[in-house]
Amino acid sequence: MKKKYFLVLILGFVLILSAFAGGKNETTDSSSANENVTLRFSWWGSNTRHQAILDAIEIYESRHPNVTIEGEYGAFADFYQKLLTQFAGGTAPDIITVDNKWVADLMNQGAPIVNMYTLSDEIDMSGFDMDFVKSWGGNDEYLIGLPAASNGMGYLYNVEFLEEFGIEPNDNWTWDTVIENGKKVQAQDPSKYLMYNIADHWVYLIKSMLKQINGKTLITDDYEIAFSREDIIQVFSYIRELVDTRTVPPFSEGVLYETVHADQNPNWLNGNIGIFPTTSSLITGIADVSPFEVKTMRYPIMENPVNPGIQVNPSFFFGIYSKSEHQDIAADFIDFLLNDPEAIDTIKDTIGVPPNKYAADRLVAENVIPENVINMVNQAISGAGIADNGPSLNPEVLALTKDYVQQIGYGVLSPEEAADGYMEELAALLDSIK
Repeated sequence: MKKKYFLVLILGFVLILSAFAGGKNETTDSSSANENVTLRFSWWGSNTRHQAILDAIEIYESRHPNVTIEGEYGAFADFYQKLLTQFAGGTAPDIITVDNKWVADLMNQGAPIVNMYTLSDEIDMSGFDMDFVKSWGGNDEYLIGLPAASNGMGYLYNVEFLEEFGIEPNDNWTWDTVIENGKKVQAQDPSKYLMYNIADHWVYLIKSMLKQINGKTLITDDYEIAFSREDIIQVFSYIRELVDTRTVPPFSEGVLYETVHADQNPNWLNGNIGIFPTTSSLITGIADVSPFEVKTMRYPIMENPVNPGIQVNPSFFFGIYSKSEHQDIAADFIDFLLNDPEAIDTIKDTIGVPPNKYAADRLVAENVIPENVINMVNQAISGAGIADNGPSLNPEVLALTKDYVQQIGYGVLSPEEAADGYMEELAALLDSIK
């Protein structure tokens, strides 16, 4: 009798342990949790991207009735300043998109985003090249997030425009080719321009040309200027030549559109500009609203470059705010966005070409990723340059660089004067940053 009673006690004890184990799994599994949870998720991009992500959120919410994802999305222009304000006030969204240019800055500010390495059990990272991810998103100890897409820079062009002016698009353009074709357009129709650069792409041009000239990033790892006076005069002189030959519109004409992409630029949409430098992630949104056929070609590379200089990088990272009260559910949602077949099919290429091999293979096999997007990424990879380091992506450095582009573009300073002023101010800024 005692033996039977003892067995019953053991069985009961095992059942209790099982119940506790089951209860633990239930509370950590966001799909079965009973608590109503609201997460905020912020991102930027085109309307096409916004709608695709909103559709993916709907799918996730339908599977998790207790979870609400509130989307906060808009333009890129003031996104980072708003995010820094939110960090300072402790009001940042639970799920955050982080541009690769901000990674070093945020790490220096105490890394207010969860270390992605700690979430390897919650998020499947097996499809990512983690060396590539780490090179842009952190280091061996800290990773700010997982990249949503790989981006390559290139030229998106209006097929009809180039044909009209007898311009041959190919992947062998040098910087001289750009000037020659800019003159060709002006000779036939002074009201039209070969190309338009937004403010960010002027900075990109500077960094790309410098890599081709000297094989270095803009700033060294120890916050020293990496270029010579002669190097930067060569680049600034080229910018001035683009303006003087009217290869690009006068700065006074383009000032209203210097922070928006081609899909919001009326001169592009009206067919008055032939080429718009852009990243592969934005092609779909631009192509959708352009009333003409568009194609891509490789970004210019000078003859015999020290380094090809074309940037191939993550479009942005998905990260989780360190003060989020529901980091487990946020991680589950990121895993859904990056790895779930239905989410992949919904978002498609609106963010860019996925660096997650599983997602990329799926979209290519289904002919979802447009030929133009794949082409631009491959064209960029064919001339891939060294990656920008943290100091070269510092927001204050980029802001100062944009300021000198403006002074050259408007003719306030000569290339030589701009070189001297820029190097003096940049050296002082780097000393303060150090």
